[in-house]
Amino acid sequence: MNLEKTAKRAKALTILIGCLGVLVLIFGVATLIVSISQIQGAGIAARLSGSIPELVIAGFGLLVVCAVVLLYPLIEIRARSLSDEGWRYEQIRGSLETMRQLLETIRDSTSLSDAAKQTAYRHKDREALRHAIREDIEKNDYEAAHWLVSEMERRFGNRQEASQFREMIETSRQQFIDRELHESLEHFSRLVEKYAWTDCQREIEHLTRIFPGNPEIMALPERVASAKAVHKRDLLKEWKDAVARDDVDRSVELLKQLDQYLTPAEGEEYKEVAREVFRKKLQQLGVQFELHWKDKNWSEALRIGLQITDEYPNARIAAEVRERLAVLKERAGQSSVAI
Repeated sequence: MNLEKTAKRAKALTILIGCLGVLVLIFGVATLIVSISQIQGAGIAARLSGSIPELVIAGFGLLVVCAVVLLYPLIEIRARSLSDEGWRYEQIRGSLETMRQLLETIRDSTSLSDAAKQTAYRHKDREALRHAIREDIEKNDYEAAHWLVSEMERRFGNRQEASQFREMIETSRQQFIDRELHESLEHFSRLVEKYAWTDCQREIEHLTRIFPGNPEIMALPERVASAKAVHKRDLLKEWKDAVARDDVDRSVELLKQLDQYLTPAEGEEYKEVAREVFRKKLQQLGVQFELHWKDKNWSEALRIGLQITDEYPNARIAAEVRERLAVLKERAGQSSVAI
């Protein structure tokens, strides 16, 4: 602080000297003008030689003003430097004071006995436990929260507060379970809608482990069985309709879906109808194959020919197609190169 005051005084003194220099300069110039005007009939040099004292005064004033103009920026820079040094000094001084207070606190703490420390920090310990219990509840870590409540009750003997915390934990646990159960059942419903029966079974096993004894979970196998029965009934109805309107492609597609639902007895019941559907499908493929062969559409003929040999390997037409596969592949390859 003394350095800042000194800098301010130096700046003020410099300004004062500058003002005096300006006054001296003005006085010298004024007297010089008066002196020159009083000398008559002489040249400029003669007039100036007769006014040397006035010139000296004016020159001295000009010199002082120039010196102040040159020195003032240097003084200003030095004043700022001293101000910065003073600020840093105050910062260091404040930090040292904070450290001194902290060391005194540590010294006072270490001088306390264990019983005194327990008494002094009892309130802080309780607040820390409360905060930790609430954090565990928010993280759904209910076992840890219960342990902390028991510890609070043991150390501080506050049974009423411990009871309130236990109610809070159980309420939060039940809300968490209800939320998880709701989300799990929604996911299960989406699996049922997709007819993903294998995934449904895995989900039932998973949910049974997480929610043992829950009535909604225990009812899921029956729900799956009912949904499968409804889907099977719908597929059968749609298949019979497709057969009735002689929609061969749709009939075959539905038969492949029905395969996982039909019992052996039901399979025997629909065996002849299914065989007729596949026979018509084979005839259809054979006709398409011959048409593409005649139209020299080799790529499409090859695709249908491979479908025939894959799906109907024992059919007579499959043997005929296999005899022409080598030629088909060659011509289909040449056709694709030409394109």
